[in-house]
Amino acid sequence: MPLLLAAVWLCSSSAQAQIKRPGAHPRYSFEIEPHAVLLWEHEVWDDAGFGPGVRFNIPLMHNGPIDRINNNMAIGFGLDWAHFGDDCDYGGWRLPDQFADFDCSGDTFMAPVTLQWNFFLTPRIWVFGEPGLAIAHTRWEASYRYSPCPAGRCDVEFDDDKTNVWFVFWGGARFLLSDSVSFTARVGTPYLSLGASFLL
Repeated sequence: MPLLLAAVWLCSSSAQAQIKRPGAHPRYSFEIEPHAVLLWEHEVWDDAGFGPGVRFNIPLMHNGPIDRINNNMAIGFGLDWAHFGDDCDYGGWRLPDQFADFDCSGDTFMAPVTLQWNFFLTPRIWVFGEPGLAIAHTRWEASYRYSPCPAGRCDVEFDDDKTNVWFVFWGGARFLLSDSVSFTARVGTPYLSLGASFLL
């Protein structure tokens, strides 16, 4: 994110001219954004999960809601998947003199719905904020081996799942490579994503 802010700051002179020109940005009716996700909001894992995702944004207006500057709003829908592995910690379940060898894995599937507010700073740099809600379903499974075994039970396996509704918020930027293709980055709660946007 510091690199994004630095790039925006370096273009501040042209930004003043561009942000004050309402509607001076490519017109598009649909945006497709495949991306990679680094997800850090999860159930029992100590580290982040990784996976693919996709976002679809539909502009609600070509320019606005502030008609004196270069901005627009879009409704966004998406689906993300992140996989977690071998980072869970159930150490509190074992006795002081026991050793437990854990093997865990899990997946989080998230479907966000957001309101994306874009600000067109320069012909090649757009920034945006995205508040919204997401349905997140996490499922995990774990197995562990105790040594010595409590009551002869050495191997234990279990699985579980949980569904939540999360408030989500991201800030991000697009760096246009052409009028219809950009590199897009966002960071916030609950993940960071890097990908490409295709404006149709």
